[in-house]
Formats: sequence, C-alpha cells, structure tokens
Amino acid sequence: MNASHQIIYKDDKPEFAVVPWDEYVKVFKPTEDEMELMAYRQAVTQDDGVRFPATVIKRLSSGENPVRVYREYYDMTQEELGEKVGVTGVYIGAVERGVRSLSKKLALKVASMFKVDVNDLEPWAQD
Repeated sequence: MNASHQIIYKDDKPEFAVVPWDEYVKVFKPTEDEMELMAYRQAVTQDDGVRFPATVIKRLSSGENPVRVYREYYDMTQEELGEKVGVTGVYIGAVERGVRSLSKKLALKVASMFKVDVNDLEPWAQD
C-alpha cells in the first residue's frame, strides 16, 4: 500500500479509503461546478461570521495600515486599543505609522480584538 493512502477500519473491516486529492480528481473527474460546490461547502463550514463593509476593504486595498483601519472601524482611539492590549496609545500610533512593528504576542492580542487573523494585520500588497 502506498504511504499516501489511508484505510479507515470499523469493526476490523475497511470502511473508508483516503487518497491524495490528485488521485481523487483523476478517478472521479469532478466537473467545474462540482469543484465550486466543494469549495463553497468548505468555505461555509469555515465561516466565522465576521464581516467588514466595503469601505474597510477599500481602505485596506489602498494600502492603509490595517491596525488603523480596524481600530477606526471599531470606533476606538489609539489609547483605548492600547489599554485593551497592554501598551500605550503612543505605541499603537507608532505601529500605525509603520515606525514600530507588533510582536507576535501583541499581534495575537490585537487580532483577537478585531476578530481577524494575525496575517490580516499586515498591509495589503500594492501592485
């Protein structure tokens, strides 16, 4: 048996076979619609319910600092955010201006406050 395959047993009998995705596609040849449906279902199961309005997305996509954009969306001052995550408002201001960066620990706290992934605190790439 190939090491990339997995057999799942129930009552000492094979119940399921897990195969690499490429093999699944070769064997079952899902249509584009079926692939889109699978992607949609996966997205629905991973949906955390957090939504941001288009104005926030436009600001982020134009290159604005994400910490500032999310902070203003949640109607917080730099001092309020700093107090909630354990730093000063001056520090938050420096982060928003790009003078200072967030430590991993602080980034986790800030991301949690804004209900976003830590990676969402990085400025969007400008093409």
